[in-house]
Amino acid sequence: MMGFGSSVGGVLVRQRARRVLVGIGVFCATLSMVVLSACGGNPAHVMTPAPTSPPTMVPGSYPSPSATQYPALLHWNRTQPLTPAQLADWYISQMTIDEEIGQLFIAEFGGPTFTYDDQVVVQQEHVGGLILYNVNLQKADQARLLLSTSQSYAYLPLLMTIDQEGGYVNRLSDIYGPDPSESDIGATNDPNYAYEQGKIDAEHMKALGLNVNLAPDVDVQLVAGPDQVTRTFGSTPEEVIKMGGAFLDGMQDNGVIGTLKHFPGLGSAKTDAHVGLPVINSSREQIENIDLAPYRALIRAGKVHMIMTTDLLMPAIDPVLPAELSPATITGVLRDELGYDGVVITDALYMKGIFKKFDLATAGVMALQAGCDLLLGGAGSYSIGQMIQAIKNALADGALTKARIDQSVRRILLLKMYMGLIPVPGHVAHGAQQSNAATPQAMTTNAMQLTARLPEAA
Repeated sequence: MMGFGSSVGGVLVRQRARRVLVGIGVFCATLSMVVLSACGGNPAHVMTPAPTSPPTMVPGSYPSPSATQYPALLHWNRTQPLTPAQLADWYISQMTIDEEIGQLFIAEFGGPTFTYDDQVVVQQEHVGGLILYNVNLQKADQARLLLSTSQSYAYLPLLMTIDQEGGYVNRLSDIYGPDPSESDIGATNDPNYAYEQGKIDAEHMKALGLNVNLAPDVDVQLVAGPDQVTRTFGSTPEEVIKMGGAFLDGMQDNGVIGTLKHFPGLGSAKTDAHVGLPVINSSREQIENIDLAPYRALIRAGKVHMIMTTDLLMPAIDPVLPAELSPATITGVLRDELGYDGVVITDALYMKGIFKKFDLATAGVMALQAGCDLLLGGAGSYSIGQMIQAIKNALADGALTKARIDQSVRRILLLKMYMGLIPVPGHVAHGAQQSNAATPQAMTTNAMQLTARLPEAA
């Protein structure tokens, strides 16, 4: 099916690129870099033997960027440095639709070893990243091999994610042992301790090849519901902002991107979002003053690069659609009201609050329509292939536009540039401080080759 890879011509393009790389090694060496929960368990899928040889790449020419198609290029002046947004649009102009759509997915793996199906997901479906669970992370050497092998097959470097909240949501327990929960951290009322715990988590993650934590939770606990047990920093916005912000700083100052969740807030939920759809009947005033307060404060402070939304219903905002499928919530509140233009990731779209009504493919399209960028929940090439095909069908019938896909891919590429995963030439104006989240070895051959084709400023 169309979602499982590019045409023969596309393969030839990539193969040519690999051969050309030898002649541009010096150029690539001079490239500089800009800076820098899923809550459900991962479904298992059939494991097949891991591939033993790297993907073959080969030849082609890359088209010139089109300013009419990619808006950030409209003001491209060859005598001036490119902005990061212009570079992201240049990347988009070089990508096939399969490569673009693939970037929208954070895929789940079924086990501790890299299988042939995993290779299809990474290499042919071009996913933007992976999420790992305890079943995938059993020993340090095993985890490093799984992640490095996955990166070696990627077209563009992968976001390697876990939700390392601490307490019972501890994906690294088999490797590093127990980790204090957010409630434990919050109870100290010591932001220095919160910072240190974020730093420790970042160091543990980076040692394995992980670069994004789907934490911290910034839900303000107002009831003793199942989603709040040990998973909140406090019961007031001020406590959550102080302690959650310090934990976030500890991670991001040490090279791992954090993720605020669960937007717009599970603090009043009495139903477990994994098994049903929480309905939160708070007034709009209460939502503004309590649930949204941590997001507003941390966004204004410039700390936020990724936000996770989830399957909850807040009738005061949208009486019909769960938050992660709701344009009123994601575009209306998060983007327009709070002014956030970074990456938004869904929670696992197979969680019962969504899956009882919408299958993965339908939910994926709806999440993009709502304003989300990264789709979480696909596991295995068949599942992700169905979701990819649904997006292509939506493009064909007008339910989604190419401009909407470009918008999300642009945000994802900008994040990867900020993290140092995608090479940025010296003639691109740096919009952020350099991150220590990645080394040149983390960049894929294709990312370096694409950037090597970027015209120099006059």
